[in-house]
Amino acid sequence: MSYIEHDFPVEKLNRVALAEGNSKKPVYAMHKWWARRLGSVFRMIILAAFGEDGEPAESVWGKFCQGYNLQGKLILDPFMGGGTTLVEALRLGARVIGVDINPVAWFVTKKEIEPIDLQALDAAVAELEETVGNHIRQYYRTTCPQGHEADVMYYFWVKVAPCSACGNLVRLFPNYELSRRDHQHVVVCPRCLWVFETPGYRGETMCPECGYVFDPREGVSGRGVFRCPTCGTDHRIVDVVSTLGHALDMQLHALEGYCQDCGRFFKRVDEGDLALWERAREEFARRRDALRIPSQAIPTAGRSDPRPVNHGYTHFWHMFNERQLLSLSLLLEHILKISDQNIREFLLLAFSDCLGTNNMFCKYEIDWHKVSPFFGLHAYHPIERPAENNVWGTRYGRGSFTRCVEKLRKGKAYCQRPYERLVDAHGRRRVLFPKNEQIAGMLTSSVDELLHQQNGAYLRCQSSEDLSFIPDGSVDAVITDPPYFDNVQYSELADFFYVWLRLGLQDLYPWFEAELSQRPEEIVQNQKSGKTAELFAEGLRRVFAECHRVLKDDGLMVFTFHHNQRWAWEGMAKLLLDAGFYISASPIVRSEGRSGFHSSSGNIRYDSVLVCRKQPSPMPRSHWPAVKEQIMQDAVTWTQRTLASGMPVNPVDIFTIVMAKGIEWYTRVAAGEGFEGVVSLSEALAELEELVTTVEAGPGLEMKLAEEPVPETVRQLSLFVMESQERYQVPKRSAAEIL
Repeated sequence: MSYIEHDFPVEKLNRVALAEGNSKKPVYAMHKWWARRLGSVFRMIILAAFGEDGEPAESVWGKFCQGYNLQGKLILDPFMGGGTTLVEALRLGARVIGVDINPVAWFVTKKEIEPIDLQALDAAVAELEETVGNHIRQYYRTTCPQGHEADVMYYFWVKVAPCSACGNLVRLFPNYELSRRDHQHVVVCPRCLWVFETPGYRGETMCPECGYVFDPREGVSGRGVFRCPTCGTDHRIVDVVSTLGHALDMQLHALEGYCQDCGRFFKRVDEGDLALWERAREEFARRRDALRIPSQAIPTAGRSDPRPVNHGYTHFWHMFNERQLLSLSLLLEHILKISDQNIREFLLLAFSDCLGTNNMFCKYEIDWHKVSPFFGLHAYHPIERPAENNVWGTRYGRGSFTRCVEKLRKGKAYCQRPYERLVDAHGRRRVLFPKNEQIAGMLTSSVDELLHQQNGAYLRCQSSEDLSFIPDGSVDAVITDPPYFDNVQYSELADFFYVWLRLGLQDLYPWFEAELSQRPEEIVQNQKSGKTAELFAEGLRRVFAECHRVLKDDGLMVFTFHHNQRWAWEGMAKLLLDAGFYISASPIVRSEGRSGFHSSSGNIRYDSVLVCRKQPSPMPRSHWPAVKEQIMQDAVTWTQRTLASGMPVNPVDIFTIVMAKGIEWYTRVAAGEGFEGVVSLSEALAELEELVTTVEAGPGLEMKLAEEPVPETVRQLSLFVMESQERYQVPKRSAAEIL
């Protein structure tokens, strides 16, 4: 056995994981990737997987804090995604193999682990600033209210739609607030668009310019519907778009700027601002044919999310306005002229990252005073009041190219001297720098070359259903985070970045030759493209079977998993058994969500860490009632340990814990001598789910607990939920509401 099969130090790790969930390590902030797992959690998974059975917990935690060398160990991640496994394994001195079918994931991971000369990076950025930077900045200039020359941080736009009943053009303001700061609010008048300050929120606010009285928080649009303020008719936005045959027009109405003399300010756009916009449009039209702009249509066949196409955006470039397209194209053109390929690729990564905050699907966060990235949600979400960012950047602001270069630089500086941020039981924080650690993978061209290269890394952009390039029994551990059925449509999201990256990479790497990132072999559940849950499971089974082949006989396959539906847990257990594995342990740890103690009751806050070994299991023949009791006892233990780490639990958390323990013990018995009597996996998990439904945090819980018979384990779990609600003030919702 290894250490992870009998223990996992969640009491200390959960606090670290929660802090990292709210502030990712710099290397993982270099570029967007979806559902990134936490570096601290995967660092501990790797250390615990290679820890010895009888090793004390303090010894493993000491390795986490002070560093440890896994030199000579070979770790495979067949779903490398954003590269967390590879980054953390390289820190610990292991050799790594990473595979992912998505080219964006491959490129992001490649640049995370490749070394860079930071001085050469700085010199290249300085040269860009003197050339294209100055050109771009001329389109983000204004005058402050005192008449000084100033930089534009953000332009504010609003969509305009015709009312089918009265013909009135309606500005689709969801509200009329621009900023809320220290009881000093900034609002825009619905009638004349004058921008002015108010001393906090006032339900009846009078515009000092035109005298119109309005409620700043009562707009005309929301949830895909708007109401005409003239005649009161309601309209669905997608219906209006369908009638028009194109996306809604937008009106530029305000801006936030920065003046060196006056600081930050808001104002209604004036004639000079509108003239500058027209000048940008004219230059775009004049140079359109020569600009580097992706031409791909947004695919509709098999699309899981009809947006943004049903909002009239049929091509990827439609998601940007003319000033953004002009600026981004000029910037890309100059980046691609850089002769040093490594520096060029790093700046291309920063360019790609800035796309997420320089498009017309971004909104301004009025409480935080900065633009919100496009993919804050795992979806293409059109909004009625977009915020146009300053592409190059100014002193303040978020998501500009220069800010993304700063993030990249911080990420690579972190790679040269990585650290861990620890949090004790009292919330006190400290930073530790483990000895002799760096993140710098020397990329190799084959597995044979990898085996002779210290800190080597071998990356493949392909499906992991065929790992024939890896010899049988050569991998010490498989550590990964597989796709969760239909949770994230990776290629559908990654296409947004891919179509731009392709302009600079298609001549270098064959996996960037295709028009889009989607591949027929992608393992994902998507009913609209004909990829059923059965096809997803079969693809994942083939990957796990290949992992079984390349894994050493005493090696572990470890991956994180969570889902709020029983069928997903059942499917995962079946395909593991079919691939020749059983689950030998399932510790529970804080997941990657950006939230604190008061996060929504419906969020999945914990991952199960499924530790898998090759069959057969040493379990003797067992009776289901005894196994079920063991499952519930383990659920009680891990719920207690979660609470002891300072984290709350609710019914959906209990569901995760019980399902993880359920498939662990079921596969252990099924891969051993089997069950005494006939009990199917489906029946077993259904019984466990029924027990979980008793663990409700709603009215009548005390009465249910008083009813007999109630298993003692269920009674304990119910009390744990009640304790969490009292300690952390978690909103009370029943399991039925959550699930």
